[in-house]
Amino acid sequence: MNFLIEFFGPGLAEYNEWDIQWAPENSEAIIAILGVSVPLALWFFWTSLSRIPSRLKKVLLFSLRVSTFLLLGLLLLKPQLELKKSHSQKNSIAILLDGSKSMSIKTFPTEEKRIDLVLQTLEANKDYFAGLKKDFSVDTFFISDHIELSSDVDGHYHAHMPNTDYSKVFADLKKHYEKKPLAGVFLFTDGADLTQSSGDPSSGLVEILAGFKSPVHTFQAGTNESFKDLSIQSLDVPDFGFVHQPIHLTVSLYASSMGNKNIPLVLKEGKNILISKMVEIRKDQASYKVDLQFTPRDLGQRVYSLSVPLFAGESIASNNRRHFQVKVIRDRTRILHLNGRPSWDSRYLREVLVSNPKVDLLSFFILRTLSDDVAAPTSELSLIPFPSNLLFNDYLNSFDLVIFQNFRFESFIDKNLLNNIKSYVQGGGAFLMIGGELSFQGGGYDRTPIEDILPVTMQRGRKIFSSEEFRPVVEKNLQHHPILRLEKKDAFNQKTWQSLPLLNGLNLGLIAKPESHVLVGYKKEGSLVPVLAVAKMGKGRTAVLATDSSWNWNFRRVGEGGSGRYYEKFWNNVIGWMTNAPETRLLRLESDKERYKKGEEVLVRFNVLKEDYTPASGEKVNLTLTKVSGETEKHVLESDQNGDGAFQFLPDREGFYAVQIELNRKGDRISDKISFGVFEETAEFDRPLVNASLLKNIAGITGGQYVILDGPKDLSGYRFENPEVMVQTKRKTFSLWDNWWSYGLLVGFLMIDWWARRKSGLS
Repeated sequence: MNFLIEFFGPGLAEYNEWDIQWAPENSEAIIAILGVSVPLALWFFWTSLSRIPSRLKKVLLFSLRVSTFLLLGLLLLKPQLELKKSHSQKNSIAILLDGSKSMSIKTFPTEEKRIDLVLQTLEANKDYFAGLKKDFSVDTFFISDHIELSSDVDGHYHAHMPNTDYSKVFADLKKHYEKKPLAGVFLFTDGADLTQSSGDPSSGLVEILAGFKSPVHTFQAGTNESFKDLSIQSLDVPDFGFVHQPIHLTVSLYASSMGNKNIPLVLKEGKNILISKMVEIRKDQASYKVDLQFTPRDLGQRVYSLSVPLFAGESIASNNRRHFQVKVIRDRTRILHLNGRPSWDSRYLREVLVSNPKVDLLSFFILRTLSDDVAAPTSELSLIPFPSNLLFNDYLNSFDLVIFQNFRFESFIDKNLLNNIKSYVQGGGAFLMIGGELSFQGGGYDRTPIEDILPVTMQRGRKIFSSEEFRPVVEKNLQHHPILRLEKKDAFNQKTWQSLPLLNGLNLGLIAKPESHVLVGYKKEGSLVPVLAVAKMGKGRTAVLATDSSWNWNFRRVGEGGSGRYYEKFWNNVIGWMTNAPETRLLRLESDKERYKKGEEVLVRFNVLKEDYTPASGEKVNLTLTKVSGETEKHVLESDQNGDGAFQFLPDREGFYAVQIELNRKGDRISDKISFGVFEETAEFDRPLVNASLLKNIAGITGGQYVILDGPKDLSGYRFENPEVMVQTKRKTFSLWDNWWSYGLLVGFLMIDWWARRKSGLS
């Protein structure tokens, strides 16, 4: 090495190793060719020297030729001199500290937390670890579903991480020590890995552990002895349910050291108890499955809580209660459709309702009235008796929309039952009256509770029905109303309404109420006759269509070569608005998530529309935030030019929050409300037991030892192999063939060979 330093210069003094490298990739082929061709060439050359009498000259010439071939072979093999700088590296020891939430569970009978048992052992072995650091590189990691290198354990080791995954932990550890020697591993944990289905490690974990050439010593924090806990281990619940339809829950309970008890399992919505079911807990059984069923009565995102009692001495308190959300939607829109007499108008409307998969239709057709002379007894003509009491007393609230189409109520519905329809609408129902000779004044609805809820009042003492043709006109100020949106673009929508066929048959003598909106009208004798009018009544919605010829928009348009899709679109729009579909609301509120992690910021957005369904810019709305504690925060927000606005806040604790937004517009209160949950990940509390079998297997696969921590343990007996490991940190390469002296030496040998042969009399 000193010779090389002197030859190449003093700048190479830092290198302490050298090596010769051969550059060509096919060096074996070159050596094989040289091995065959060079001996043959030398043999022919030696035989050519037979004329030289002097043996000394023969040897000299042959040596020159041998030297030339050797130098040529070296040039073909392209040798390189590699200088290296290496130093000794310490072997590493890894200390893995489980920081998942299950480490906060208490152990009995001392009632110490599992993490405290680990901390006590670390404190008792400070001198031992200090001694290891003299000969090894000791690294400490906090682990859960990943590894996190820590330089300071004191004050930073907490049981706060969501879950444990040994497969990821050991895969990350293997990658971390890919280029560093690992002598051994200390694993301090409770073995509560939810990704492992049992005490036997998964095939993936076994494969990773088998790749470790160092032992993993496992230290089990706590035991399952005297472990007392009653928990809701899992809950199987659908993400959504249907209003007025049963929702099924499957609850898994876990009981440890609870003895024999009968405990109540309680389902609540807010403070209201929906279900309470007794479960028999027996000391020789740990797991229980309970099926529950409840029926939601209201639409929207509903928040429920499921709980079992908390008993004294339980290791975990948080797993006795579980909150969950269910989005309650309509299975199908239930519509009650009463027809005063069969007609083309009722036939086409019924086809639309029947063909809509979201509609559950109940239709009644009145084929005759008591005044009809049919020369037959009633018993022979009546298909079924009209169930007026059943419909309008018992089942009225189960319908989302009630339609009276050219229907005269007398003789079929007692006048007192009309009050039920009025209450139904004011409580959130929907009522639609479709014109014809038997509707409005012709149906005897003036001065009844039905007139109170309609968007129109009825004049008396004049002609009430006209059979003349007319063209309805869309009110320009309300052309953005969702009922009128037959096409998305305004220009196309206006042309579509103008292209619809004429109608014939209109109920006259109707005057729009101040709180109603006339969407479609007809100008007659200088006044606007309502054709289509809508209104909100209490919590519900009502509408009138004062004609029985809307079927022309299907029949006539098809006859003109078009299609009936606008007719179908119109009626689906009517149903959507009347049943308060989300896209028809003037005020909409939504959160970007339905469930947030603790510490995550919540974003709530709202949209405000005017009565004509155009964006309400610069409108102030009142937002109320209800926290888990019951406290409320009130904020006044303003919409932008698109009618949009947003509100952000950081939840202070886990649980369910509610946000309500409202505005008062001309005495009408408009509001919307959403709820969402903020939760910490507590999956490890669902399966809280120590997994001793898994820790034994981990130690066994890697050649380590398994120890139970029931107090401070002495680790001084653990020894690790410490072979010397040389690590290359620097290298430099010099070419031994690509330089002037190698080629000069080759030329020199050839010239001397030529000169010596000439002197010897050879050609």
